[in-house]
Amino acid sequence: MSSTRCMGCLALRRLSPLAPHRQRVPVPLSGGCGNVLTPLRIRMGKRWSSSASWALPDGHETGINIYNSTTRTKVPLRTVHPGLLTWYNCGPTVYDSAHLGHALCYVKIDIVRRIMTRVFDLNVIMVMGITDIDDKIIKRSKELGVSYREVTEHYEQEFFSDMDRLRVWRPSLAPRVTEHVTHVVAFTQGIMDRGLAYVATDGTVCFDTGAYGRYGKLFPLDVSIEAAAEAGGAGGARGAATATAAATAGNKKSPRDFALWKVAKEGEPSWPSPWGRGRPGWHIECSAMASHILGMPLDLHAGGKDLLFPHHENEEAQCCAYHDTKQWCNYWLHVGHLHTRGTEKMSKSLANTISVGALMETHSVNTFRLYCLLSHYRTDVEYTPTSLDQAKAYMRRLRSFLHDAYAYINGQLKCAPLDEAALKMKLVETRSRVKWALADDFDTVRAVEAVMELISLGNRELKKQPQGTSISRSAGSMAAICSYIHYLMDDVFGIHFPSVSDASSLSLESGGRLFQVMNAVVELRDSVRKFALMQNTPVEGQCCQREQSTVISINQSMGHTPGGVSPHPPYDATPGGHHARVPMQAPFPYQAALDKKHQLAPATSLVGDPLASSTPDCLLQIQPDGKDRFQGSVPHAHIAEVGVDGLCR
Repeated sequence: MSSTRCMGCLALRRLSPLAPHRQRVPVPLSGGCGNVLTPLRIRMGKRWSSSASWALPDGHETGINIYNSTTRTKVPLRTVHPGLLTWYNCGPTVYDSAHLGHALCYVKIDIVRRIMTRVFDLNVIMVMGITDIDDKIIKRSKELGVSYREVTEHYEQEFFSDMDRLRVWRPSLAPRVTEHVTHVVAFTQGIMDRGLAYVATDGTVCFDTGAYGRYGKLFPLDVSIEAAAEAGGAGGARGAATATAAATAGNKKSPRDFALWKVAKEGEPSWPSPWGRGRPGWHIECSAMASHILGMPLDLHAGGKDLLFPHHENEEAQCCAYHDTKQWCNYWLHVGHLHTRGTEKMSKSLANTISVGALMETHSVNTFRLYCLLSHYRTDVEYTPTSLDQAKAYMRRLRSFLHDAYAYINGQLKCAPLDEAALKMKLVETRSRVKWALADDFDTVRAVEAVMELISLGNRELKKQPQGTSISRSAGSMAAICSYIHYLMDDVFGIHFPSVSDASSLSLESGGRLFQVMNAVVELRDSVRKFALMQNTPVEGQCCQREQSTVISINQSMGHTPGGVSPHPPYDATPGGHHARVPMQAPFPYQAALDKKHQLAPATSLVGDPLASSTPDCLLQIQPDGKDRFQGSVPHAHIAEVGVDGLCR
């Protein structure tokens, strides 16, 4: 399986490399000693000395400015190969269920990936590593009394199932650490061959940050803290002193040094290596898999901002050491945390997590994805029971507009002629604003605001009262707006709405099926009438019961059960075009609530009906010529809204 994953990347390595000339961006040195503009590496025995500057790669423009965690500024995103972006993303450590914090991180990363693919037409190759051997996994397997493979297989499958529910695109490749142990061993050996790693007295192979000389590129370190710790300082150096003591106990040269290969412990899974049996260190897993599959340099590396140090700092250091380069990854992208109770991060260790399954019980996928869009991917988000209220309100506005727009396009909603010029101009402006916002470090907040302004204008136009008997419509302009909203929300943001071509399949809450169902009711009534005429017998009660049973069956198939109430009082159609409100014999959803609200007014003609002006109900009218006609527009109605007591009279 692993060989299959790796063979697909040989084409990347065969692409001709670009010229090594790079533009250097000044980065402040730790300690406030100024900026270094020109990189310099001096090899003196085993010690390297170099600046920590970042190089803007020569390559191909994407039209995107991205916040680079190395420079802490927005910089142009350039790819090594035209139209192709290589991306490594830190995946889960599969020892427990995914929680809401994971969901937020992976959904936001998924949105960024969709923007690159759908808006900027990049072919994104994303590799997401799965950590399936780790201290936490070993501990969990012992607690459950099962093998570590049983633990990892279960939670890996559960993780991808949760991501599928959240509509997160699966990665192009998802290598597991245990499938790449030989590559980790070779990677570690390569670093040792360069004199930048050593074997500690306990058998652990450690990266030598002192010999490397460039540690702190992503996360500049204050040398004074370590010096104070080594001198036994107190206060702010207490944590560093503890780390130093731990390093001394393991015979590491420096507390900054980290494990590349861990020596085997009794009862734990292990693999052979030149340094004895053991298993990979955490940081080197990603470096070895990303380098083996995607090669060097890497366009983009992403993960939660809690991984910036030490995980990503260590990755950059050991990869630069192995590949003998100044810059392994060109861009680093970090997603903000989800917090609870103020500044407390949602974490399994803090026992404050909410599972993805629990989230889906109370909120829809559309609502959660829109919630993720309403904050920038780099921003920390505080979660409370009411956090998703704004997203729900936006969802209602989107659904309501699309429903009304469909009704207008299909000729079911009448209003004054639309201002086509204003609608088209606003659509062009919105498209420009959205793309500009997404090109500016994937600013989904401003993009959504632009869309909501477009919807506001559309709603104002659709609510214009018709004047006289004019039947002119501007369906083209409204269809163009709906098409763009579907493209942006569905294709780019992963928020699904039925398209205008699927208007008959709209959900019950928007009532898009009513027109289709009403036609079925009319056809049914016509069949009943013909049957009665053929029999030439009084079958009024029998036919009504049969028709009512059919309508109830249709209603139940749409998700309603007897015992509910109907959303509007039912109507009885009588010859001559008059309509009387009568109680419905079979209970339907919302009936009781609205019977009480409307107080079931006495029989009245359609003209001048006070309720008809405020509630756009559908009426089945029997004309003097004996033909049934369906009148009106029902934006939020169900089949249950149609009275059936008098249909056969």
